[in-house]
Amino acid sequence: MNLFYNAVIKQCSDKMSGYLTLMNYRYMNLCVKAEPASLMPVTISFFGEEKNIEDVAQVGQPDDYHLAVIPQSKEMIDLIAQNIFLAHPEFKLSRKTIEAGGDNIDYLEYEMPEVDKDRRDFLSQAVKGLHEEAKARIDAVHADQKRGLAEFIREPSADLDEANNELDKVHEDYITQIRDIRDDKLQEIEDGYMHYLSQNAKDNAADGNQTFDVTQSMIMSE
Repeated sequence: MNLFYNAVIKQCSDKMSGYLTLMNYRYMNLCVKAEPASLMPVTISFFGEEKNIEDVAQVGQPDDYHLAVIPQSKEMIDLIAQNIFLAHPEFKLSRKTIEAGGDNIDYLEYEMPEVDKDRRDFLSQAVKGLHEEAKARIDAVHADQKRGLAEFIREPSADLDEANNELDKVHEDYITQIRDIRDDKLQEIEDGYMHYLSQNAKDNAADGNQTFDVTQSMIMSE
C-alpha cells in the first residue's frame, strides 16, 4: 500500500483509540473497586497554583475497596478532602492516623460505595450505555473512512482492496476491545454486589450473635 492508504488507516485507528480511551476513563469513574486513577480529575489550588493529586499526596490502595490518601503536609489535608469530595461525593471518608518513624501521620481513607441491588442495576445500565455510545462512534469512524476512500479513489485497485480490508481489521479489533472492557466492568460490578451481600451476611450474623448473648445473659440473671 502507498503512504496515503497507510495515513488513512492510522487516522482511523487514532480516532477509534480515542473513543476507547474515553469509555475506559468513564468506566474508572463508575467506582466499584478502588481505583487510584479515579482521583485523576482531582486538582488542588495551593497558593494560587493548580496541582494534581499526585503532586500533593501519595495515593495507595490498601485493598480492593479502599483508597488511602497521605498528604505531603498536614496543612493540606482539609483542602485535599474538600476537592476529592467535589469529584467523588459518593466515597465514604474516614480520617485516620498512622505512626511512622516516631511521628503520627494523618491521612484520608476512602471506602468505595456499597454495590447494593439498586446501585448494581444503575451501574450496569451506565456501563452498557457507555459501551453502546463508544461502539456507535467507532462504527461511524469506520463507515466514514471507507466512504471517503471510495469517493476519493474511484478506480478499483489491489491497494484500495487491501486498505479496505485493513480498515475492517482495525474496526473489528477496537469493537472487540471495547466489548472486553465492558464485560470486565460488568464482572467488577457483580463482584462488588457479591462483596456487599457477603458483608451484609457477616453483619447480620454478628448482630444475631449479640442478640443471643444478651438473651442468654438475661436468662442467667433471672
